[in-house]
Amino acid sequence: RPQARARERAWPAATISQAQKRFAGPGNSARLARVSEPVNYWDSIAAHSRVEEIWGSHPLVRARINRRISGDPHTWTTSWLAKRLEGMPRLRETVSIGCGMGHFERDLVRLDLVDRITGIEISPVCVAEAREAAQAAGVQERITYRCADAWEELARLRDLDAIFFHASLHHFDRLAEMAVLLRRALAPGGLLYLDEYVGPSRDEWRLVDELRWNWHYYHLPKSVRRVGRIRPPINYEDPTEAVASSDILPAIAREFDILEQRDYGGNLLAVIYANLHRPDGNPPSPQADFDAAVARLLDAEDALLAAGQLSFHAVVLATPKSER
Repeated sequence: RPQARARERAWPAATISQAQKRFAGPGNSARLARVSEPVNYWDSIAAHSRVEEIWGSHPLVRARINRRISGDPHTWTTSWLAKRLEGMPRLRETVSIGCGMGHFERDLVRLDLVDRITGIEISPVCVAEAREAAQAAGVQERITYRCADAWEELARLRDLDAIFFHASLHHFDRLAEMAVLLRRALAPGGLLYLDEYVGPSRDEWRLVDELRWNWHYYHLPKSVRRVGRIRPPINYEDPTEAVASSDILPAIAREFDILEQRDYGGNLLAVIYANLHRPDGNPPSPQADFDAAVARLLDAEDALLAAGQLSFHAVVLATPKSER
């Protein structure tokens, strides 16, 4: 359901994990240009390409996400954004932070939502892939991909018409500082767009969360259950994953007026999906059983969200507070 403003999060205050501290410089735990391990992880194309493990890749899930965001199961998020931006000033100079291999930026140009966009990415491997794809698509005149440190870029940028984060802001901590940089980098009336995981940070999972996931998991057909127990989704290969994700919405709300907040869940499926036997797996699960399990979890998520549980994922459109 559309939200007029960012709700205060009920999760406990985020803390930086011990794994994150291993890779952090003094007072600078999110500046990835200075550390090797997370960069090496994101240099792996496989880390960006495990589509079969992504909960949103299933057609039933995609349709439900679309409905939760746009109200129409056939209208994708960027198409909803295009409709939402009708009648607003043209987005001429824009930036996308943490662009990976550049799929999102090319989609924005394909829909003609921006005149020019610069994708900022810490991985040179991803930047090379993104540049090659933009060239192949014939959009290299409108998209620039740069290998750079996001903190340094945002500190110097000014008068942007829009800044985009697509599944990247949850890799940053120091979010209060980040929100200030974003506000300063935007022109008055500029737009901030987030499509993000905004649920509990990696150190905030509780026993009640595990109990809820496993209760739903063990009510699925045995043929689709791959593991004995659903555990907290902590990515130990990437110490920046969800490092301070529960701080995202409060930090943005302090510096920005929220124009739209569209919650789209993931409270069950984002955690459970990768632990299921898939029809193309080894061993495979029956397609009918798999689809029925996904549908059951989607309905259970709808019930949780309707009961007031805070969504793990959200699309947010915001503009800098005018009084600042």
